Amino acid sequence: MKRLTHYLTALASCTLLLTGCGSSSSDGEAPREPVADGQLRRLASAAELEASLKAGLTAIEQPDPRSSAVGGDAGRADFTGTYTQEANVDEFDTVRYDGEHLFIAPMRFANCCHVFTTQTTAPSGTPPAAVPAIRIMATDPNTADVTLQASIPLEDEVTVQGMYVGDDQLIALTSRRINGTYGGFWDDLVEWLPDALELLIYDTADPENPVLAESAHIEGVFVDSRRIGDTIYLITRYTPEIEGLAYPVNDAADQAANEAILANVSLATMLPTITINGNEQSLVEPTQCLSSSDRSSGGYPVITSITAFPVGNPAAFSTTCYNEASYGVYVSEQSIYLTQRHLDDTAQSYATQVHKFGLDNITVDYRGSIEVPGEVWTGGQLDFRLSEANGDLRMLSTVYTADTNDSLDHHLYVVREKSGSPGLELVGELPNVSRPEEIGKPNEQLYGVRFIDNRAYIVTFKQIDPLYVLNLANPEDPTIAGQLEVTGFSDFLHPVSDDLLLGLGEDASGGIKLELFDVSQVAQPLSRGSLTLGGRGSSSEARYDRHAFTYQSDVDGVDRFTIPAYLLATDNSFEFVESGLYLFEIRDKMTPNLASLISVGSMSIVGANGGIPVDGTSRNRAYLNGDSVFYVRDNQVWSAFWTMPDGFRGPF
Repeated sequence: MKRLTHYLTALASCTLLLTGCGSSSSDGEAPREPVADGQLRRLASAAELEASLKAGLTAIEQPDPRSSAVGGDAGRADFTGTYTQEANVDEFDTVRYDGEHLFIAPMRFANCCHVFTTQTTAPSGTPPAAVPAIRIMATDPNTADVTLQASIPLEDEVTVQGMYVGDDQLIALTSRRINGTYGGFWDDLVEWLPDALELLIYDTADPENPVLAESAHIEGVFVDSRRIGDTIYLITRYTPEIEGLAYPVNDAADQAANEAILANVSLATMLPTITINGNEQSLVEPTQCLSSSDRSSGGYPVITSITAFPVGNPAAFSTTCYNEASYGVYVSEQSIYLTQRHLDDTAQSYATQVHKFGLDNITVDYRGSIEVPGEVWTGGQLDFRLSEANGDLRMLSTVYTADTNDSLDHHLYVVREKSGSPGLELVGELPNVSRPEEIGKPNEQLYGVRFIDNRAYIVTFKQIDPLYVLNLANPEDPTIAGQLEVTGFSDFLHPVSDDLLLGLGEDASGGIKLELFDVSQVAQPLSRGSLTLGGRGSSSEARYDRHAFTYQSDVDGVDRFTIPAYLLATDNSFEFVESGLYLFEIRDKMTPNLASLISVGSMSIVGANGGIPVDGTSRNRAYLNGDSVFYVRDNQVWSAFWTMPDGFRGPF
């Protein structure tokens, strides 16, 4: 199957960014309102898709050198699984736990075009294992023991993007390339190398002898995935490679030559394929694809696909696609929202286009689009900026302006499906004419965001941390209900109860800060105490990766949670102190004015005299089962009892 050379592909993706439409507010201009343009429409024929792709391949321009502007738990209640944004929407991860077994994929690191593997089964400093493999480790919650039961070997240079577990199955999503965290980085990606990914389903009913039951090989680049019930949704991106196309197109002769080459290229050679258990077919059905209705260029050389696989029968998959790129994904139990950022005509700011797709098992149905000013999500945990409730999408957007006195404008938008035909429309927003109060003070960045039922909690920061509480009970008339100012800021927020909110972030001294907020009186939120770990430069993976955060509710009336941390001295000397897993409890949560945040100890895996780990490359996951704690750090496992964390054992 022929695809564009990686250099040409990179250029195509850059071109996509810079041909966006719409404009946003700038200094001295009225803010641009959300618009219902950019609607996708069903293609009438395969020939229309072919013409669209070829139009995008005919004249590739030079890239513009301008840079960008600046859950809950899965599993039974007696053990914790992977922390997710939505309670019933499972998220893939490279470590999974089903209450009995840990499934640990080897860590992979990428440097440009090469993938490096680390897989250790002994203490740090020993050579990596010769053959990378997914390890299956049995756990005993009564004794906190961990035992290797089996290994699933992987081919050389194959990386596990993530896994799902359940119903005696392990489902692994693999590829041969790591493109980094999906988001803003992607639309600045220098190279789009040809790639393929695989969906591998293993029968683990006998965990000592896992058996590959189903496999699907897919052409394209892995974007994201979710599992809802017995359906896995896989989002991929594909660009065709056509040999001989001129780059760049310098004159009419080059363009004529490109058109001549493309005249002899069939649609089949420009579409991605899928091979299931050895049987190859097209991943997409042209008439099931959509096309942007407002792009004068006629199309782009990229296909974004949403493929739905029934776990019990992957061959019965269905795919919906459209002919543009996307840089953000948010998934609720009923919908997938894909977002894409467009530079306005003056290159001063961005607008974000949102496409909604309804979900019903393997049926993925386009519901409409809308474009809002500013940036909604540029990667990491900023997908918390989007949330669906009762069919309405609530989202936070940031507009970068040219006003040095207030260069950031934060907006809340509530969007709803139009009745009668595909389309999205704005039904509520903040600020507005009748409620002009801004979200955040001048030049304050937007940090933690969490939508919980009919409220939104928003943290902005420049010098102090204002926690805003938004009332969304009437989605057509949202209000700022209250705010609290404290030092430092929170960039991850977790709901403890209807009346309590936990914040994780940074304190004024630069250490890791945990704070318990009482929001029982929305007009007057209060702090019920905070804890600080380490000094300036200390870090926690849980601040930017929710899968590193572990939370367990109501263990004998107490909530337990853990975070990994890398601690530096509190005297601002930047001297390393220790690194490991830190354990906390929240007590009396049903009585907000008595609620307290308590530190109960740590599993300090690495101390000042034990060597300093490579900061920024560690993978940290923790799982609680009864009174046992199982801590996965990089590729090793450590265990302890909750009441004696310093008596940890390992590595396993």
